[in-house]
Amino acid sequence: MADVRVDSQGIPKAPVYETTPPVLHRGPLTGPDTSDPTQAAQGLDCTGYRMVRFDLDTTGSTGLTLLGVRLMLWNPKAQRFFGGAARRFQEQELAHNPCPSLEAEVRGGVVFLKVEEAQAQSLSLRIYASLS
Repeated sequence: MADVRVDSQGIPKAPVYETTPPVLHRGPLTGPDTSDPTQAAQGLDCTGYRMVRFDLDTTGSTGLTLLGVRLMLWNPKAQRFFGGAARRFQEQELAHNPCPSLEAEVRGGVVFLKVEEAQAQSLSLRIYASLS
């Protein structure tokens, strides 16, 4: 049985969430992806974790007006990634917060954050990931 926290009367408390320190998932990127990833090894293995948080650092970019990303999910039966949720960051949003983060439920799968579109004079993007 997994470790379970109990109160002073022996009643189980809420679950304890363990997080991993952030790791560099991708980068530095200078442009959008031209194709989908083709192998699970290109993704982030989330075995044993429910959630992933992606931190997108665009501080090295100049003239960034649009950034679009899509969560890709590995299907082991089909041996390929499938497109999941997408998010677009507009110029005003990026100017106010050049380091946005996204959180996704991964349920132990293999994921990849694809950069679908980017408009900038010069793009410099690093994507960090941490699991919980």
